[in-house]
Amino acid sequence: MNSPTEGEEEVRLTRQGAEQAIELAIESKWEEAATLNRSILEATPEDVDTWNRLGKSLLELGRYREAHDAYAKSIELDPVNQIAKRNLERLEGLQDAAPRREGVAKVAQDLFIEEVGKSGTTVLRAAPRELLAALTAGDEVYLKAEEDVLQIANAGGDIIGSVEPKLGLRLLRLIQGGNQYAAAVKSLGDTDVEVIIKETFRDPSQTRLSFPASGSTETSRPYIKESLLRLNADDDDDEVLDDDGDHEDWDGEASDSDGNVSLATIEEADSDDDEDE
Repeated sequence: MNSPTEGEEEVRLTRQGAEQAIELAIESKWEEAATLNRSILEATPEDVDTWNRLGKSLLELGRYREAHDAYAKSIELDPVNQIAKRNLERLEGLQDAAPRREGVAKVAQDLFIEEVGKSGTTVLRAAPRELLAALTAGDEVYLKAEEDVLQIANAGGDIIGSVEPKLGLRLLRLIQGGNQYAAAVKSLGDTDVEVIIKETFRDPSQTRLSFPASGSTETSRPYIKESLLRLNADDDDDEVLDDDGDHEDWDGEASDSDGNVSLATIEEADSDDDEDE
């Protein structure tokens, strides 16, 4: 059997290195991932995917100028590379920004497992561009009560946006009653941030579900101005927990129709109630 040629061995090592770099990224070990991607580029300096991975690692580390240079190199090698183009747009104006804070937490993966009554998603519209560019999926964010508005802040305390008014009022009441919640960035758009919020502790005094289920299968409606909502209608959609305190547990196989709750469906349920009246 012929031994591998030098070129074949290089390909094998590059592929092996790429797999390791991807694993490091999945584990959010960005410093190690950056180091490994740089070593791969020493052997294969024209590998576009590796330049993209390096840019991602540097972006996560808050080294924006270096991330910009990595993505620019990727574009130089592949002018139609959409990953690099999209990230260069995000990095525009951030190259001289202060490095991202150490310790920007990545939340536990089970936060992203939606549980009936315990979790839901909300979309923050028109988030400030400079804050949006510094966020990545998986970043922990924080709920911040401000009178009758529930805001979402990043690790630095900067306000990214506000939870939809009706849902925000509901969660504010539950928080005041002793409930606790965690939140994280689920996905990012050009101007929007989708955030998942999950109940992490339910005070024994609280019998209302954080996120009432709805039979509606329609997609999420866009954000509605606060002035168009009946904020005091929150009491109309009460769903209470069973007396024994037991309620649906995630079994890992439920489909969307089995209860993955979009926060907008709460509004759909209320609209149906209003029509019945």
